[in-house]
Amino acid sequence: MADNNNYPSGGTRPHPSTLKSYDTTTNTLNDTLDEECEAKNNDTIAGVLNMENVLEDDRRLALEEQGIVQKHHHHNNGDDGCRKFGLIHRQQGLLSSSSTNNLDSENGSIDTGIGHRVRCHGKLMRHRDIDTGKVTNMELFFDLVYVYAISAISETMVDELSWVVILEMLVITLAIWWSWVFTAWLTNWFNPDSYLVRLLLLFLMLASLILSAVIPRTFQDQSLVFGLTYAVLQLARSSTATLVLHGHKLQKVFVRMLTWQTVAAVFWIVGGAIGGTTRNIIWAVAVVIEYSGPMAGFYTPGCGKSLSTDWEIHGGHLAERCSLFIIIALGESIVVTGESFKDVLHEPAGIAMFIVSFLGAAAMWWIYFHSASNEAIEYVESSDDPGAMGRMAYTYIHFVMVLGIIWCAVADRLSIDDPYHVPYHKGDNGGSGDHGSNEGSALHKRSGEPPESHELKDMVDVLIIIGGPCLFVLGHALFRRSFAPRFPKAHLTAIVAMLCVTPICVFLPRWATAVCTTGIMMLLALYESYFRCVCIHKSPIF
Repeated sequence: MADNNNYPSGGTRPHPSTLKSYDTTTNTLNDTLDEECEAKNNDTIAGVLNMENVLEDDRRLALEEQGIVQKHHHHNNGDDGCRKFGLIHRQQGLLSSSSTNNLDSENGSIDTGIGHRVRCHGKLMRHRDIDTGKVTNMELFFDLVYVYAISAISETMVDELSWVVILEMLVITLAIWWSWVFTAWLTNWFNPDSYLVRLLLLFLMLASLILSAVIPRTFQDQSLVFGLTYAVLQLARSSTATLVLHGHKLQKVFVRMLTWQTVAAVFWIVGGAIGGTTRNIIWAVAVVIEYSGPMAGFYTPGCGKSLSTDWEIHGGHLAERCSLFIIIALGESIVVTGESFKDVLHEPAGIAMFIVSFLGAAAMWWIYFHSASNEAIEYVESSDDPGAMGRMAYTYIHFVMVLGIIWCAVADRLSIDDPYHVPYHKGDNGGSGDHGSNEGSALHKRSGEPPESHELKDMVDVLIIIGGPCLFVLGHALFRRSFAPRFPKAHLTAIVAMLCVTPICVFLPRWATAVCTTGIMMLLALYESYFRCVCIHKSPIF
């Protein structure tokens, strides 16, 4: 037995089970080495594929900017089609390397264009596939300047209320709103968290602050400052966007926009330099040019016109921005009410008008935010052409509501300061009634003017106190009509009711007119709540 277990060389033959163990260990080591080699190869391949993924992602973003390739959404194995556009399409055979190379060769500036590189590395653009459209802190900070602007407009109207001042402040309000809403469109396309965009917004904020500071004396000795600053603000925004959008499909939109704003800027600057009545006419022409641009698609010879479908927007973002401006305007009404209340703490009529003014602001908030704002957001986000609604409902119609709220703030101030003033009083030629203050009567004495002039100028009170709520309700009705099939009858009824009481309010004190308009708006808010909740949504009011 011993001889059978020995090799010829004198060694001992291993037991068969031992040999089997050696073979198993050897195979395990070989498998491990193979797995390590395969893992290294896989890492290398993954690195190459990842690099290809990055390159394809960069190409896809560039192609989307050019409008050549539309967004695709895939759900294969949980992969995000937007992040793996080129790789997935090649795996599925939907997009070959040659076709991609052809696209790249046909658009040689896509991968090498300075505009695309600046946008990618600077993260300037919002991307619809990953951006939720949330309003950023930078945008809220930017809006603070317009709180001051609206305050300056209302205070100027209160201090020097007349037909001329109303028209002058109308022009100013149109300009202020236009500068804000175009910036809102800009931040809908551009990322406000990008450093470059922040710097641009800070510059626009500074220019807007200068505009706001000179509002009270714009039509006196600061016309050129206002016109020049406004022109610089508009041109700086559009020209900067045009430069960084090199190679982007939105560049033509801003080129057309810049052309129209350049023409309007000439009128703003020339009118500011001339002054007087000529300035007013020239600035009126500038406003017409500015507000005609979007409706005409910013038609430019040699460049054509922009379609609403060219203005790809994040509907929810623009809707939220405009609703925040409504809050800013309502905030001015609250501030005016609080400031006036300090001077009438011991006067029952003043305290009553303070409460009425607050209820009026609350009614406007309720009418706008109870259901219409959310319904509009849902509509614009699901719309096939959000640019069209963004242009009409949020760019134009919202201005009517903002103007109405500003006029309501002025009316609140007038009603609280002198609630017993009567626009037309036979025995006082437009002064206060029997309970009016001597100070209120003195403010309306104008030496050398006939009594008819007094009465005409005092009719401004009626225009402001009734016109403000009318404008707001009209604007809200048009806003609701932009996403509803028909004009809301309740709003039309409210407008007709306020117009019907206008001839009577000429002979009533301010407090009575304010109570009428506030009561009508509160009834409209109540009806909106009941009709929308109970009749349409079948839900309880509370």
